[in-house]
Amino acid sequence: MTLVKWAPNSPSIFDEMNRMVRTVFDDDWNLPVYRDSIWNPAVDVKENEKSYVLTADIPGLTKKNVKINVSNGVLTVHGERKEETENKDGKFYYRERHIGSFSRSFQLPETVNDDSI
Repeated sequence: MTLVKWAPNSPSIFDEMNRMVRTVFDDDWNLPVYRDSIWNPAVDVKENEKSYVLTADIPGLTKKNVKINVSNGVLTVHGERKEETENKDGKFYYRERHIGSFSRSFQLPETVNDDSI
């Protein structure tokens, strides 16, 4: 059996398409370019003596932008970053921060009490 290294942020066909579009607009048109709305933030899940701790890379989001749901032993984290509609300081020529929503789901161990989350 051959083992293949797993990469959580492996490129997708959408990443390649967006790269090609950015290349066209960046080089010739000098127009604002936006990051794709497919957002899959990195997440760490660890267990300590008393609990499980989930840490997600979602900078700039507040509690009101993130929803956590537990159903049938599955914890789902959903969030959204909306595009800034007002720009008082000038116009963007390039944007790298993700805009859009994400949803990540994790199967919880059977020992986890859903009501304690």
